[in-house]
Amino acid sequence: MRNPVVNIPNVLSVLRGLCAPVFLWAVLSESWLIAFSVTGYAVVSDLIDGPIARRLSQATALGTRIDHTADFIFSFTGLASLAIHDDAVVPAALPLLQLCAFLEYTYTGPQSHTSLLPSRLGRYNGILYFVVVATVTTQYALHLDWIPSTSIFAFCWLLVASTGVSMLFRIATRVRKKQDGQ
Repeated sequence: MRNPVVNIPNVLSVLRGLCAPVFLWAVLSESWLIAFSVTGYAVVSDLIDGPIARRLSQATALGTRIDHTADFIFSFTGLASLAIHDDAVVPAALPLLQLCAFLEYTYTGPQSHTSLLPSRLGRYNGILYFVVVATVTTQYALHLDWIPSTSIFAFCWLLVASTGVSMLFRIATRVRKKQDGQ
């Protein structure tokens, strides 16, 4: 009997998702160095899981779903935690709209591996959710004030707008394809 090969990229992604409750606890207890460390793992694991999957020939449709879901769980929990901690830095509208976008992205339209390929704007939004979480967490953990909270707050509202636009583009594309019989 052959031993199954451990899919390392999927393990990295699952662990990233499992870091979300730790991050929530760290933010709510103001344990900023722990939040910072967990964020560091989340960012690094997200950067390396895809290249590892391709190098080890372990890229799968399931792996794509696990990766996208883990990214969402961590970034949503991160944004929501930071909004709970201080909604003058991260407005609650951002994680709420991100949740709507993820649900729309994941659960509407055909459910195939290719249906989960985000638009360029959606991909940038996903990266920028992590950037907001990492920036705010780093500032708290390292006692920095290199980006004023008002600037982060304004950036978050721009991200709310771009998330809304991304959703509208996906919906319009799906409607257009349906009308064209695709």
